[in-house]
Amino acid sequence: MKTSTASVLDQSQPRHATFCDVQSPALAPGEAAGTYAAHDAAACPASALSALMDAKLAADREIQRLSARVHQLSTQLAATDERVRRMLAQELHDAAGAALTAARFALARLETWLPADAPAPCTEALGIAKQSLDAVCEANQQAVAGLSAPQLDGGIARALADWAERFAASTSLDVTFTCAPDARLARLGEPVALAIFRVAQEALSNVARHARASVARVHIEVNAEGDARFVTLFVEDDGCGMTAAARRKPGRLGLSGMRSRCEALGGSLRITASATGGTAVRARFPLTASHAAVSPIRPARFALNS
Repeated sequence: MKTSTASVLDQSQPRHATFCDVQSPALAPGEAAGTYAAHDAAACPASALSALMDAKLAADREIQRLSARVHQLSTQLAATDERVRRMLAQELHDAAGAALTAARFALARLETWLPADAPAPCTEALGIAKQSLDAVCEANQQAVAGLSAPQLDGGIARALADWAERFAASTSLDVTFTCAPDARLARLGEPVALAIFRVAQEALSNVARHARASVARVHIEVNAEGDARFVTLFVEDDGCGMTAAARRKPGRLGLSGMRSRCEALGGSLRITASATGGTAVRARFPLTASHAAVSPIRPARFALNS
């Protein structure tokens, strides 16, 4: 029986692999995905490599889009926080302040009309009411002052030093403020200066409310990392500290607001244990950040003694 030459060649020569025959080599246990990609790239034609590159570019674009969205939401949150503060300050000053003033006048009139031979319990009750009202008025004034936008005309260092002094006087904390001499701090843009002020304000308020601390230290400086320049705020205390779980606990609006103010300006917030066992807050902002995370809000001129 005759066998054709073609038939012999078909049986003796290896069949050339087509694209569909290209198989990615099996990975050994523990072999990295990058090794798989290297094998795959060596076996795939140019069109497959192009598809891989397109997929990577698409992933990079998606990451950039999501990062921009996070930045946008952080900016909106910071701006909303500032608007709410302004509205609350106005409401407390106008509505609550007016009601407290009326109550003061009413008690003064009552004291005038009270006969000299009035029972001692009446006199004592009136005195307690006056003291309580004075305490509420003082608390209302402090709330208005804390919510209002600070005076930044003299620079962030002066504004924060003044507020830290008032805060120390109204609490049992020993608050110390220091600032490395640097003319650039006096020229700091209002969005960055306001963000630094609010972060320091919230950090000190957290110390007073939760840390059971006796000492708090606030410091501002300009520093560098490579070619970049940053303005950095440090707030440290000697209190009971904050666990990592507490820092991540949902609902901590104060920490969320601090982080949003930092991220809205391209900065960062870091919370760690301090050298004394308490909590250390570090907020860092690009020195040249110019994006207005919050609309410049001029402080309302409240008559705090009303």
